[in-house]
Amino acid sequence: MIEVRPFGQINKHPVYEVILTNANGMYVSSCTLGCIITAIATPDSKGIIENVVCSFDTAEKYKQYPQFFGAAIGPFAGRLEDATLEINGVSFQARANEGQHLLHGGNDGFHNQLWQFETGVSSRGQFVKYFLNFESVDFPGKLNMSITYTLTAGNELIISYEGISDTDTILNCTNHSYFNLSGNLKRTIEEHALNFSSRGMLYIDERGLPLGNIENVVGTILDFNDKKYLKEVIGSNSTQVKLASGGIDHPFLLEKNEIELSEEESGRKLTIITDEQALVVYTGSKISSGYSFKEAPAQNFLGICLEVQNVPNSVKYKHLPSSIIKKGIPYHHETIYRFTNL
Repeated sequence: MIEVRPFGQINKHPVYEVILTNANGMYVSSCTLGCIITAIATPDSKGIIENVVCSFDTAEKYKQYPQFFGAAIGPFAGRLEDATLEINGVSFQARANEGQHLLHGGNDGFHNQLWQFETGVSSRGQFVKYFLNFESVDFPGKLNMSITYTLTAGNELIISYEGISDTDTILNCTNHSYFNLSGNLKRTIEEHALNFSSRGMLYIDERGLPLGNIENVVGTILDFNDKKYLKEVIGSNSTQVKLASGGIDHPFLLEKNEIELSEEESGRKLTIITDEQALVVYTGSKISSGYSFKEAPAQNFLGICLEVQNVPNSVKYKHLPSSIIKKGIPYHHETIYRFTNL
């Protein structure tokens, strides 16, 4: 079933929410503001269907609390140092939105755009496809962009990113959902277990900027090659954890294309399968308090972002994989979010 309903207004422009529901009762909702995922509701081990992402009930609240909750991120995910990018030897100066740096595409990024959409059913499942003709003073070129959310009969959310530019430019997309598998934000993420294959990561400095050296992660507090509970990391005395406000906010280079997140009490498990080469783990150490999500008051560590993407800050460090796309050459990446039970 596909449902479309009003979701508020931004600058007097209407925002719509699209709800995809499969035969199992799982549903995924998203909206035309920033392609924000406004809910992912999945069954726990007892069959109780609950929301597993931090979310609000109106578009206005996403603008009021701009921590990229559930949003599509682009044209460049992560931080760009000094808001500067270089393409083909030409430097471009973007407008900073985090101190003197650019975070998640800046104030004109995908998350702040109103997207057009269409819905339908394909061989894979129900889908909503969002469209945007993107042009900003912060990035060269005109970008024709689409993002498709497909809900399958097997409780998978598939996110597909497609883009093409009229000039060489930079493009590195991800989704910024804050996952919490307890259901309806009943508990923090500290009892969640995380597992993915990685031998190298980037450290961050005191500004949160990724550094250029690829550091060995094996045997460290940030080694997730074997399943590790987040409570083992959060609040630890590690210098890197302290720099991330007591949690994790770091890029990892993936050795394999699967990431697993689980919570024993609910019995939920999320498996992410991606064609991207890096993962930024952010444990929500700056969610803060004083406001509420749909189901619970906000607090730090109430959600974890698993941002599959290319490596952030790669414009500065040329030995890292490039996010430059060539004029007329299609950009395509796809990630599957598979929800099962332990």
